[in-house]
Amino acid sequence: MKRLAFSIVALTAFHALPAHAIDCKKASTSIERRICADKSLRRADAAMGAAYAKILKASPDPQIRAMLIESQKHWLARRDLRLDTEGESQGDGRREGEEASDEEAPNVLLKAIEARTADLAEYSKTNPTLPRLIEIANKQRQFNAQFTGGPFAGYSADCDFLPSSGEQIYTCLGTRSYQNKDRVCSVTTDFATNALYVTQTVADVVDGKLKTIATCGDENGNSPCPDSQPSSDRHWTPQPAASANTGGGASTPSPKISADLGEDEDSPWLRACLTDMSYPLADPTSDGSKK
Repeated sequence: MKRLAFSIVALTAFHALPAHAIDCKKASTSIERRICADKSLRRADAAMGAAYAKILKASPDPQIRAMLIESQKHWLARRDLRLDTEGESQGDGRREGEEASDEEAPNVLLKAIEARTADLAEYSKTNPTLPRLIEIANKQRQFNAQFTGGPFAGYSADCDFLPSSGEQIYTCLGTRSYQNKDRVCSVTTDFATNALYVTQTVADVVDGKLKTIATCGDENGNSPCPDSQPSSDRHWTPQPAASANTGGGASTPSPKISADLGEDEDSPWLRACLTDMSYPLADPTSDGSKK
C-alpha cells in the first residue's frame, strides 16, 4: 500500500516557511515570485493570509493555535513542492520536467489558494461565530475526554495535493488512534491507484507494545468492515499471533488534535472497541451496535 509522505525537500524547508501572506519585497522562491507577478494570485494570497490571521486570533488556547500553525505550514510546504511548475515534479499527472501552460499554472494555483482560504474561513453551521476548524478540534477533545487516552492515542495526518479533474485537491489522510486503558482502536485512510482505502484496527497494549487483535477494511485483502446491515462478506479478520507486536508508539506521540483529519468517528464500532474487551472476536460480524 502506498502512503503519502513528505519529501526530504519539503521537510527541510518546513520550519522556515512563512505562514501569513507573502511579502513581495522579500519574495525568494519561484512560486512566491509567480504569485507576486500575478494580480489574481496576489489578491488570493492576501485573502488567505487574512483568513489565517483571523482564525489564529480566534484560537481559544495555545494547543489549538499550534495545531493551526502546523496545518498551515504543511499546506504551504506541499503547495511549494507540488504546485511550483518550475520544479522537477509537477504532481498533477504531467511528466517530469513538463511545465504547465502559462494559463494553466496560475489557474491551478489560484484554485488551490482559494480552496484553502475557504477552509480557513468556514464557520460552524450551528455556531456562526465559531470557525469550523476550531469546532472540529473541540469535538475531538470532547470525544476523547470520555476515555483514558494514553501514549498510543493521537492523530497522524499525511497531507498532499492530489490531481482531480484538472485541479489539485489538498487531501489529508492518515491514522486516527483512540486509547482507553489497554485497548487501542484505529482508523487509517490511504490513497493508492486512484482509490481510497479505509482500514480499522483493534489492538491491545501488552508489555508497552501494541498487539493487533483484528482488522477489517480494504487493505491487505481484509474483508469490508461490518455495518448496520449484516452481511456474510463483512466481518473482522482476527490477526495471527505471529503479527502480535506492531511496535511502541509511546516514544513518538502523535498530536492529540488534528483538524486536518476531520471529526472523530463517534460510531458504534468505535465505542464498542474502546469499552468492550471481547469486541470484536465475540462476534466478528458485529458493527458494535447493541441488538
